[in-house]
Amino acid sequence: MRIKQKLRDWLFSDCENEATSLKKGISVDHSSIDSDKAIRFTAYKAAGGMVVETNFYDRIKDRSYRSLHIITDDKDLGYEIGKIITIESMKV
Repeated sequence: MRIKQKLRDWLFSDCENEATSLKKGISVDHSSIDSDKAIRFTAYKAAGGMVVETNFYDRIKDRSYRSLHIITDDKDLGYEIGKIITIESMKV
């Protein structure tokens, strides 16, 4: 068990060092981000376009809201994501 813990510590310390070197002076205070008002996006590549799933959590109602949006290949992806953000922001 002791060997497993040492190996785990060694592996995770290496990942932390790489992440720190990639930041190059950028610091993020995770406690300052209000995740209750965040809209999380997940994009899935599909035949003929993309499926975008949005998810946000309403702490007051203790409810999670999810929506699916379809963006076909003939549409501008950036413009359509902007529309999705507008639609989801009006729901909050």
